[in-house]
Amino acid sequence: MSPLFHRRSEEEKAADRAAAEVRREDDERSRERSAASLEQIEAGHIPLAAAERLAQFAHPGAAPAPFSSDLAVNEWSALSRLGVTPITQVMGSSIYHVGWQPVYYNVPTEVQVLSDAYNESRRLALGRLREEAEACAADAVVAVRIERGGHDWAAGAVEFIAFGTAVRLPEQLRQPGAEALLSDLSAQEFALLCNAGYMPVGIAAHTSVHYIPASIQTQQAQSSFGGAFGGPGGSWANQELRDFSQGVYEAREKAMYFVAGQVHALSGDGVIGVEISQHARTHAVRRGMYESRDLEVTFHVMGTVVREDPALASTPPQPPPLQILSLR
Repeated sequence: MSPLFHRRSEEEKAADRAAAEVRREDDERSRERSAASLEQIEAGHIPLAAAERLAQFAHPGAAPAPFSSDLAVNEWSALSRLGVTPITQVMGSSIYHVGWQPVYYNVPTEVQVLSDAYNESRRLALGRLREEAEACAADAVVAVRIERGGHDWAAGAVEFIAFGTAVRLPEQLRQPGAEALLSDLSAQEFALLCNAGYMPVGIAAHTSVHYIPASIQTQQAQSSFGGAFGGPGGSWANQELRDFSQGVYEAREKAMYFVAGQVHALSGDGVIGVEISQHARTHAVRRGMYESRDLEVTFHVMGTVVREDPALASTPPQPPPLQILSLR
């Protein structure tokens, strides 16, 4: 073997060792960042990478960073006329495991473990959405939309993902010292509301899950055995399942009660753009001689809290002067 070839092999080995050391250091830094991000998530915050990316938007005087937005052109235009400056898209997410719950109940009751899981998951998602907005020095997040979901790999878990566009507000809309406000109104609705003399101040939302066991009347109505006798509770007769109707009302009233409490906490005058979604499922239960189906109903309520501020109201536009042209 020639001395030249031997020297070249030693140099290659040294280069390999140096590259391996760089990779090891990179892997170590990656593990440390991953652990730090996990600690942030456990504390209810956003991961490091998101905070670092958004920080580049926090200094308006610095070199402009490329922005992204899910606003339509007409929404962007409406915000521009109001003096609102879009910054970037922001997001908040939470996948939440639902704890143990009884299979069924013998009396109407709220399924607290499910209600709590929905509400805490949403709270974490909206909190992280606000944290991303504040990381880029935004005053508000407009056009917020929330998606609920689940995953095959996380059976029994609920998920909330909140999206929106972070914006800086003009001086007359800004509230010094206040946290970034969230609104699920579209950008056009946001502008129209401000021009009408109302200021969005936050989002109110609550979920209520109620379990309604089938009463004797409902069990008979569901049972073909009960209908064979043609009695007043038999399945052959048209009738309202009053216990189920009452349970649906109770679930809605519970959700609206907490939404009203959030409006008061934000010192709002009311909530607009309220979206109510409801879904139900049944549970097969055998009680005595009847095979019945109990009802589980879920109500999700969300809207934007507003506060009257007449100083924001814009002067109605005056029609242009009438022009008369001679056709002579």
